[in-house]
Amino acid sequence: MKKDVVIIGAGIAGMTAALYLKRANKDVLLIEKGMPGGAINTTSSVKNYPGIKMISGPDFSNMMFDQIKDNGVEVKFGTVVGMEFKDDKKIVKMSSGDIECKFIVIATGKEVRKLGVPNETELTGRGVSYCALCDGPLFKGKNVAVVGTGDSALEEALYLSSICNKVTILAKYDYFKCQEHILNDVKNTKNIDILYSSMVQKFNEKDGKLVSLDYKNKDGVFNLEVDGTFIYIGSTPNIFANLDLELDGNYIKVDESMKTSIDGVYAAGDIVKKSLYQLVTASSDGAIAATSIIKELNRK
Repeated sequence: MKKDVVIIGAGIAGMTAALYLKRANKDVLLIEKGMPGGAINTTSSVKNYPGIKMISGPDFSNMMFDQIKDNGVEVKFGTVVGMEFKDDKKIVKMSSGDIECKFIVIATGKEVRKLGVPNETELTGRGVSYCALCDGPLFKGKNVAVVGTGDSALEEALYLSSICNKVTILAKYDYFKCQEHILNDVKNTKNIDILYSSMVQKFNEKDGKLVSLDYKNKDGVFNLEVDGTFIYIGSTPNIFANLDLELDGNYIKVDESMKTSIDGVYAAGDIVKKSLYQLVTASSDGAIAATSIIKELNRK
């Protein structure tokens, strides 16, 4: 298979790049290993995207996916296992076969960060979750915990408070790293409690399901009975380990055109180093990368 451009990752950045490239009549393939939309699928509501008053994360991603399909973007589901570079040719390797292209856009986003405490992995999907919108309805009328101090943790705590009996937020610090109005909403919600300076030590199970967690603060170690726990402590970029890309910390370093240190390879979205990680900046990254590639292709 030969293409002008292969985009790896059908998040907001990847889908935007695909849309711009296809509308410029370029032969583009979009590869996704999971659910189109990426991290936005875990968000219960989007209220800060220009022109849209409010929409759920999954609805937003479905709307974008429908748009790229309506424009004829080819989508392939599967996992990229590697890349090779030969002169001006790029080879994207998948278990189903190799894809030759002229340009690559890496838009693989971030992966949720885990606590790394006992029983976390074993109880994932059995009470431990990283997506309140996905799994929250399973705990309707029950007691749950949320771990985190940022906007995402508090927003999802508010969402859970509307369907669960009680929500307890475990904050690592004695303060939150969030917008003030969100914190005010949390403090004014009757069925949300906050445990400051508290860190999860381990998850406890019975019959293969989460029944409680142990947490530690300055006064000692305590037990909290919960049916579910939702973890929001940040994320880590999904970088291909075998690529000799110039990095800035754990992020791919790009220039103003979204070019990486490898000729013909671009990056966009949450995987690149930038000052703001939002839907609008992901879309902007995708549009800039696509436009840069379009100019390159038109010169060839």
